[in-house]
Amino acid sequence: MRRRAVRMLQVVILLLIILAGTGCGAAGSPTPAGGDHLSQGIAHLEAGRVDEAIAELEAATKADLSSVEAHFRLGNAYAQQGSLEEAAQAFQQVLVLDPDNADAHSNLGVVYYQQGQLDKAVEQFEKARDLVPEDAEIRYNLASSYIQSGRLDEAAAELEAAKGLDPDMPLVWYGLGSLYVLQNQNAEAIEAFERFLELGSDDPRAISEAEKQLELLKGK
Repeated sequence: MRRRAVRMLQVVILLLIILAGTGCGAAGSPTPAGGDHLSQGIAHLEAGRVDEAIAELEAATKADLSSVEAHFRLGNAYAQQGSLEEAAQAFQQVLVLDPDNADAHSNLGVVYYQQGQLDKAVEQFEKARDLVPEDAEIRYNLASSYIQSGRLDEAAAELEAAKGLDPDMPLVWYGLGSLYVLQNQNAEAIEAFERFLELGSDDPRAISEAEKQLELLKGK
């Protein structure tokens, strides 16, 4: 299993309203040249001090241009700050250093998703899925982009695969509920949203939207 210091970025479908959760994946390990800056940057980021984290992580990347983890963490920090172009550049640099880094492909996909560049997002998520097809989170992210692109059959296949890999992942059921709404499969949508709420989620936006959709569906 791949080590993750922090959870990966995930996209949350609010029925064609683009929203995205925060978080990140993991990559590599600290290198001596920028180790102090890297460890301090990680500490700041975990404490929610994003500006301080960026300053330290930028110093870490300058101290060791080849540090995959420093660039990766910097991308996460920029993403949390909302500096999406800088986040994309950081993840792209990770991929220059480590082309098969699935988490970097996935997080770059989330950045593109947030920017509304759906074709680029799909491309990155597909690369990540091909590298680690057993990762339910990546398949959920890919399905989200497919839904936003109107590719509902492909989205369904990815969500079913994600459900098979991790049937207790709440956002899989949220994604299925959203998909079923778009396909006018109301009974299935109700079941999926209820399962999502039963499993619990730490995203209040998704919870609110699921409750809203259940109210609308049950009123039909």
